[in-house]
Amino acid sequence: MPTVTFRDTVVEAAAGEDVLSLLLDGDADINYLCMSGSCGTCCVRVLAGGEHLEPISAMETHRLRVHDGTRRLACQAVCRGSGDIVVAQP
Repeated sequence: MPTVTFRDTVVEAAAGEDVLSLLLDGDADINYLCMSGSCGTCCVRVLAGGEHLEPISAMETHRLRVHDGTRRLACQAVCRGSGDIVVAQP
């Protein structure tokens, strides 16, 4: 089963689930606030496995002001369930 890794938390990367929800279910110590993509608090750097996330949305790109795919909002980054993903908070 593919996984999402954040610091010392490793959870199964269920297809269709967002990274933030998966990490919170695994008791990860990740910063977040609104859970809707409005605040940007859950911004993460994708260290590996970005190709296993659904494409970044226009709203997410606008909020992050980054276009290279290395930063995502964990609450908006949806897993494809096709491989391992590693994220970190800046």
